[in-house]
Amino acid sequence: MIGKNSDRIPDMRKRTVLQHLSLTEWRIVARLPIPASEMVLTRLVHQGWIDLRGEDKYKEAKLTDAGLKAIRSRI
Repeated sequence: MIGKNSDRIPDMRKRTVLQHLSLTEWRIVARLPIPASEMVLTRLVHQGWIDLRGEDKYKEAKLTDAGLKAIRSRI
């Protein structure tokens, strides 16, 4: 899924989440080193930077190609 805002530059909290997701294929959201609220995750999905699967404490996130491009963009 690629959102209409996928060319925007992520802020520091979103960039940190994206960087941790770039280290592995799927990662459990509850085990991210910084807390990612439901709103942050929803925005990342809307922008096309991550994919989500699962529910509650088993929710997993994966970085998309657009997300990888976003964290590689200049700040």
